[in-house]
Amino acid sequence: MTTQDTTGAQLNRLRDRAGLSLRALAAKAGYAAASSIQRYADPGFDGALGVDVAARFADAMEGEGDPPITRAEVLALTGLIAASNGQPFQMEGASAGRMHRDLPVYGTALGAAEIVDGEAIEQTTLNRAEVVEYKRRPPILDGRADVYGLYVQGSSMQPRFRDGATVFVESRKRPAIGDDAVIYLRTPDEVEGERPSSVLIKTIVRKTASYVELEQYNPACTFRIPMERIDRMDRVLTLDDMIG
Repeated sequence: MTTQDTTGAQLNRLRDRAGLSLRALAAKAGYAAASSIQRYADPGFDGALGVDVAARFADAMEGEGDPPITRAEVLALTGLIAASNGQPFQMEGASAGRMHRDLPVYGTALGAAEIVDGEAIEQTTLNRAEVVEYKRRPPILDGRADVYGLYVQGSSMQPRFRDGATVFVESRKRPAIGDDAVIYLRTPDEVEGERPSSVLIKTIVRKTASYVELEQYNPACTFRIPMERIDRMDRVLTLDDMIG
């Protein structure tokens, strides 16, 4: 296959037809930066695109350009279907086409332990100024600007949440007893604007006017955080919340 016909060259022709820069294509496809997809757009790249990658590009470019780009044209870069006759599989109910990839997942890191009554409680640093990727938004969450995602760091909530798992969170509805929650802790040097925040991802056991009692699973323990230490509490969404 000549360079003119490589996968990278074909992708670039579609991108140019769509009127998108590499950076714009990456953003529309839900990637954090152009560097995330740069290898696919290299004219020398001649591997097949993975189905998930091609689907992201199809979401970003379908209907763009003159003539409008078809989904089949993009999916043909997987080598699994022909551009002339590829047809997307139609599922009942909410299709992937209706699930917009615009739900932000914010950057997290394992922070220094929070010491409570002599116990080291696993703590996470959450940076809402850093969007690491965008996930597909279930139709039931359309228009919900208060919903966001984050990666669980550490093992304190296993087996409920494994290290590296993605959880989705809402700030509109306050968490109740028994809910999993993201607990934002106040810090002495609070400033205006977005910045990394110290949070605990735990299960709420009890709430009073003076404290919140929380539970973690590994190692198993319950502990209390005074209300004056808590800035806010956001509720972790359940599967039922996501599918209705």
